[in-house]
Amino acid sequence: MALKLDADALQKVISSFVGKDKILRLVQYLCRFNKGVLQQGILGLESGELKFVMEKNWDLFKCLMNSRRTFRLLNSLGTLIKLRDGIKTKPWGDKLHPLYLLSTYLMALWPAIDHYRFLILIKWATGNSQAEVRNFSYRLFAFAQVVTCLAMAHRGYLSDEAETKAGKTARWNCTKAGLTALTIGHVSQFPGLTTNELICGGTGVLSSAMDLYKMWPRHQADHKKGGTSAGDDDGKHSRFVGLSTAVLLATLGSVSLIRGGIMK
Repeated sequence: MALKLDADALQKVISSFVGKDKILRLVQYLCRFNKGVLQQGILGLESGELKFVMEKNWDLFKCLMNSRRTFRLLNSLGTLIKLRDGIKTKPWGDKLHPLYLLSTYLMALWPAIDHYRFLILIKWATGNSQAEVRNFSYRLFAFAQVVTCLAMAHRGYLSDEAETKAGKTARWNCTKAGLTALTIGHVSQFPGLTTNELICGGTGVLSSAMDLYKMWPRHQADHKKGGTSAGDDDGKHSRFVGLSTAVLLATLGSVSLIRGGIMK
């Protein structure tokens, strides 16, 4: 089914922590990709312009990176529940079950360790740098993704399920896990997976886009291409555009007043 491209669909995604985090992650890794492009000199900017653009791009990256940290708090809980149930249900099948247990366990472990990094960042813990903790925990993350990628490659290309719906899903998961392994491998300086900002940023953007594609609302099955839904009959879209324009203009006017010193 086709994706819904309207305000209601966007609101449904950003109303959850996971959805909002995936959007921020996509933009964050786009900043890494931009850094790689700028470092390669592809845009041909003068030195002064290049320095300005790089600084603004990286300011955005750091703001998003810091904003996303709290989204990872207690992230292990959902994975532990998944692992608890998966021990019995064996979602990857009997043959790949040990790999499922290893990968899922590591996916629960790395964000748990990352809490120590959070304590370092708020200066409640000392003795290590946040980079040391990041590299340790993120290497576990990257390794878990390598395990997932290999397991899904076997299931999606080499097993009896290759031509089934499960095989198609496995190939999708294989691709996403491989992209994530490259992304996190570079961030954590994982031996053999360290690349550059261009590849790290590009794979991060692609894996985030894949996550958003999966969670984005779809049109209902009875939605007809080119047709008019019941919601559009009463001018819902027009009202939203008008209200959004009014809020945008009021926002710009307010910022202008603030910059003009009205609050001083």
